Amino acid sequence: MISFRLATSADDPSIRDLLDAARLPSSDVATAGQDFIVAVDGRDLVACVGLEVRGEDGLLRSFAVEERRRGVGLGRELYRRILAQSALRGVKTAYVLTTTLERFCVRHGFERIERSAFPVALTESAEFRTLCPVTATCMRKRLNLEPRHFPADVLRLRPDVPGAAMWAVALERTMLTYFELEPHACFERHGHASEQITMVLEGELFFEVNGDDEIAVRTGEVIAVPADVPHAVRTGDRPARAVDAWSPIRSDLLR
Repeated sequence: MISFRLATSADDPSIRDLLDAARLPSSDVATAGQDFIVAVDGRDLVACVGLEVRGEDGLLRSFAVEERRRGVGLGRELYRRILAQSALRGVKTAYVLTTTLERFCVRHGFERIERSAFPVALTESAEFRTLCPVTATCMRKRLNLEPRHFPADVLRLRPDVPGAAMWAVALERTMLTYFELEPHACFERHGHASEQITMVLEGELFFEVNGDDEIAVRTGEVIAVPADVPHAVRTGDRPARAVDAWSPIRSDLLR
């Protein structure tokens, strides 16, 4: 059973072995400074794709599938996930250097560009400077000009306030967040310049507004909070799950 996940440093040796078998550069692979999505079958790492982020630009790299696993759609699934990861990292334009995947990239909306059109920050990567041959095809795709799909395994929860974990997805002017909250979690009184609409998916959230006035928002209910209105939020004796829509986006909630 194939599953997908974000790689950790423990995966570095297996990623290098996979790239070596595919005759792709591997000497600079380090998940400490790069994002890798890997496909695993049990304990076996069978496919990978990497991402190096420089501001709003991202270099897609190290795309490899174990030879006996090719032709079953693993490459397509990895590609979907690395684009989602790129969006979560704030990448607006993706770049590729390739000697073998030009047709795949064209099929997925990339355009061929001159090597001189690469962003300066990406030209400083080892992949560009020394590892990928100068004969490699250079390609580019504007990610912020098309819909973005986020498979569930890419939307990883991360800690927020004590007792709460969340993920966030944003466009230019709109953002969605998802929260899982333990009992008695609390967001202290605060305000923000963004309008907020919260729907409770499970449990209850208690919004304190106007001093002592508290509103209980239960499963399936919604509360809309205008910009700059001070409020506090807490859970009661039960855990809760909720989604929030925001406009404009709150950059402090993005990764």
